[in-house]
Order: sequence, then C-alpha cells, then structure tokens
Amino acid sequence: MPFWKPSLLQPQLEVQQQATPKSCILLFVDECGLGDKLLRQLQQQNQDVITVKVGQNLTKLNESEFTLNPQQPGDYDALIQELFKQQKLPKKIVHLWSVTPGCQQQLDFEKVEQAQTKGFYSLLFLAKAFGRQQTNDDLEITVISNNLQPVTPTELVSPEKATLLGAIKVIPQEYANITCRSIDVIIPANGSWQEQKLVESLLGELSISSCEKVIAYRSGNRWIQCFEPVRLEQAKSNTPRLKQGGVYLITGGVGGIGLVLAEYLATQVKAKLVLIGRRAFPKQQEWSEWLLSHDFNDVISCKIRKLQQLQQLGAEVLVLAADVTDLQQTQQAIASAYSTFGQLNGVFHAAGIVGGKSFAAIDKITKTDCEQQFQAKVYGLIVLEKVLKNTQIDFCLLLSSLSSVLGGLGFVAYSAANNFMDTFVHQHNQNHPVSWISVSWDSWQLETENQQSTSLGASVSEFAFNAQEGVEALQRILNYSQFNHVVVSTGELQARIDQWIDLKSFPQQTNLLSLHPRPDLQNPYVPLTNEIEQKIANIWQEVLGIKDVGLYDNFFELGGDSLLIIQVRNKLLKTLNKNLSIADLFEYSTISALAEYLGEKQVEQPTFQQADKRAKKKEEAMQGKRQLMKQRRKADG
Repeated sequence: MPFWKPSLLQPQLEVQQQATPKSCILLFVDECGLGDKLLRQLQQQNQDVITVKVGQNLTKLNESEFTLNPQQPGDYDALIQELFKQQKLPKKIVHLWSVTPGCQQQLDFEKVEQAQTKGFYSLLFLAKAFGRQQTNDDLEITVISNNLQPVTPTELVSPEKATLLGAIKVIPQEYANITCRSIDVIIPANGSWQEQKLVESLLGELSISSCEKVIAYRSGNRWIQCFEPVRLEQAKSNTPRLKQGGVYLITGGVGGIGLVLAEYLATQVKAKLVLIGRRAFPKQQEWSEWLLSHDFNDVISCKIRKLQQLQQLGAEVLVLAADVTDLQQTQQAIASAYSTFGQLNGVFHAAGIVGGKSFAAIDKITKTDCEQQFQAKVYGLIVLEKVLKNTQIDFCLLLSSLSSVLGGLGFVAYSAANNFMDTFVHQHNQNHPVSWISVSWDSWQLETENQQSTSLGASVSEFAFNAQEGVEALQRILNYSQFNHVVVSTGELQARIDQWIDLKSFPQQTNLLSLHPRPDLQNPYVPLTNEIEQKIANIWQEVLGIKDVGLYDNFFELGGDSLLIIQVRNKLLKTLNKNLSIADLFEYSTISALAEYLGEKQVEQPTFQQADKRAKKKEEAMQGKRQLMKQRRKADG
C-alpha cells in the first residue's frame, strides 16, 4: 500500500556557500504568485534566473524573461535554442505551471486537456527539446504542483495533474543526464508566515540534489511517498463482495485480461456478464455461423469459443460495442445491462491499450500517441463516473498498472494515464458513497490468444504472473473495502523502485574472471576491429556478465533487457562522453551498428538544424523499413 511518512527538511545552503558563480535556473512561473516569490529570493541569492510565462507565442521580453505557448512544441525548441545561443543552458529547471488556484471537484474533458497542456505535455516537450540539443551536461527538473498528492485522507486532490508523475518517472529513465522530482504543496494564504516558510523550504530543496523523487509539503512538514507491504488473507466472512448470480460489467471485456476476469466471475458466482468492447462484435445468434466461416485461429473465433466456455460454466453473457469515452454510447450500454438483467452489482474497468505506437520512447512519441493512452484510462474514467453516478453498485475496480509506480522505457504516456487512475479514486471516494479502488497490477502473462499485458516493456518475464495467480490476488483485494489504491508487485517493490526510479541499486563492476561464456547465437563470433568497439564491448561484458562479445552480437539476444540498457547508456556517457537516447540503443543493438553510429555523431554540439535534419533522415529510413515490411507481409499472404 502507498503511504506517506515524515521526512527531515532539506537544509538551505548558507549565503557564503552561495557566493560561487551560479549556473542558470529556468523558472516556469505559475499564476498563483509562488513562482514570483521564489524568483525574488533566488535573485537575492545572486542566482541567474530566466523566467517563462504562458503566452500566445514565444516572445523574448528581455534577456531574462520569455513567454511561450505551451500548445506549441516548437516554442520549447526555440526557447532552448535561444538559451543555447546566449550560452545560458540551465542546470536546473523549476516548473510551476501545475500550481493553480482552486481544486476542480467535477472533471470534464476540457479541464483535463488544459491541465495536460501546462503539465504533462509541457514536461514532455521540454525533454524532447533538451534531447535534441544532445548535451551531456546534467539537468535537474523540479516540478512543483499543488493538490496533486493525497497525503492525508481528507485533503482535496486534482487527478488531472497526476499525469505529471508519469513524465517525472520516465524522463530520467530515457535521458541519462536528466533527473526529475515532484514536490507537491498546499498554497497558504498570500502574505502569511506559512507562505514564507513554504518558500524557504522550497529554496532549501532547490539548493540540494535529493535522491527522493516524490515529495510533499503540508503545514510546514515534509513528507515522502513510500510503499508498505501488506498481507491480504483469504476471506473469512460469510458475506463476500461478489454475489451468486450477480451482474458484473467489464470494460475491455473481450480483451485478454477482461476474459480472465469474466472466467473468474463465471466460475465463482455463475455471474451474468456484460462485456463492453470498443469494436463491434458478432451477435450471439451469429456465433455458430462465424465459427464455420472463419479460420480456427481467427481472433474473433478464439473469443467466441471462450465466451461459449463461460456459458458452459453457468454464466450468461451480453457482449456490447461501446466506446467508453463516449457518454451516450456508455449510457446505452448500461441501460442494456439493466434491461437484460434487471440490475448491476459491480464494475471492472479493464479497458486500455497495451501495444502499438503509443508505447514509444519520448523522442519518438507524439501527442496523438499519448492521447490514445489517455482515452480509456483518463477520459473513459470520467465518463464512467458520470454514468454510474446514480446506480446502486457494490464496487468499481480499476485495473491500473505498476508502471504508475515504476515508469518504464517507452511507457511515458501509459504511466501517466495509470497515475491518473490511481489518484482519481481518492477524489471519487470523497464525493460518492460507493467506494472505488485502483489496483496497480504487475505483468499478466496470458496464454489466451497469446496476449500479454506488461508493465515494464522488455524486462517483464521475471515478474509476470499467470491468470490463476492474478485472480487469486484479485479475490483477496475484493475482500478488503478500505483501500483506495493497492499495488500488486511479484518482486520486492522497494528494490525495483531503487533500480527504476532511484537508479542506485545497479550492481558494481563485474569481476572479469567470473564472466560467463558467450551464448550459442545464430551468428558466429566476429572479433572487434578498433578501440571504440572494444570500449563498447567492455561495457556490454560488464553489464551482461558475458565474455567474448562479438562485433555483430545483438545486445538483446545476449540477454539484455530494458533495465540493463539503462546501465549501458549511463556507462557510455561516463566512458565515452556520448549521450545516447534509449531509442538509439534499441535501434543500434549490435556493437558494429552502435560503433558506426557513434563515429557519425559530431564531436561539437550539433545545431538544432542538424539535429532536425538527422531526425528527418532517420524517420525517412524507418518509414522505408516499415513499407518494406508491409510489402513482405503482403507477399507472404
């Protein structure tokens, strides 16, 4: 269970310690005045501060003041380019655009979109802009928000801001030289002593690099987020949460996990199941004809056979097509459930995307890709709450992901969307009599239709659990009603946080005498030819614990994964002074390809024009590869 514990205040540096030359601080100023007060204090400390406020377009008001339009990604590029020309690239960024007046208790699409523009997307565009700069200099981003974290059960929260946490966790995982942290506050009365104390505390935070990534200040006290292991026993009550013959609705109900939930409900309580999917599905009277006229391995055929198995277990099944982000379609689906079965006892929100372009490295992902992840888990959740407002259900369980806690390479939007879900339940449960719960699941390894839901990209097999283990955890969770948010991790969670978030538990240098032999790969061993290849090989050998790595050996075929590739990136930065993106390391996954790519990288800092030209050239090459693959698939039938 997530919980908050008190922490010591960060001591502020003494004035004499601050007399040394200061690097530039980039301050994104909020509309509540907190940024202005920080600015005055930083200027009194002789800090070189450049401020950015929301405007219609990028405008240089003077040497230290800018406005930009947060809806325009190009404004962030142009800002960083201008600072680069002035030789004022910041070492620290303080981002306060998620400090806002009031706390929205009724969310709608427009309010959520506005929060993303000045929050999640602002951080995403900043990371992209600095990534294109390809500097090796360290950058620390401190994101200050208000009403984001539910430190105490009674305080108001703004779930629309929670997507920030996805960016804060994933950006440092994908960019070796960037660190991020979140500091959430409650804004005191203007001019009060509490306000002055908060400003002093934030100045103390900015003066010291902290290993703590999720921090909150409440009434002058500093809190940090932790996770406490709890054991949930099997139910001893005679009144379990699930009712025999109960009616249960599952969004994403004909997906992999949705069907696992449906089978569990059919087996346990012979449930009446309402399965909602975004795409049209054959009507029940058409199932037999469909199976006769389609291939045995056809995806829809596999689902139909599974649904027939549920009926044989004693369940009644109603499959409906509805986009959960569409209020009218979702209302019609709920109405169909009532007209068919007469009631609704519980809801499982399992809709979401677990593959496709929306899983991409930050330097590749687009706003459209991110919005795909936000559809079911953010906007669909808002619709679901409205539709279920006056229904007498027993519970609503949201299927979130462990990526909300750990992030993950290529998971910036997915992590953001799941953080929204986890925070949304706190707001809901303060305002509604029926408690909802968000469960951040580890990886589900599903045999059905060869589908898999993952939490951390390539490095999940060690932690994945099977369907039987998943439903046992689900059964125990359902027996406890006091949770808002619970995390299911098959490995010791704090150790995984240390590796993925704090990045402090990487193994020390490997003893070269203990290296394992090179595995038997399809390609033969080819010796290295130059110094840079040898340096890359040394890093791979140290990280993978393998000797005799060859020129054309693939990092992932040697046993590499997402977590290990972070170590490779950090060691390349330290050894070769080369700042590579995670996307680069996935693309150039042999020593030969990586060495050639590093040789092509210019020694001097590239201009934005050069970086854009390279990006366009790479995208053209990728489009060519994709087109070739399509042609080959078509030729293969």
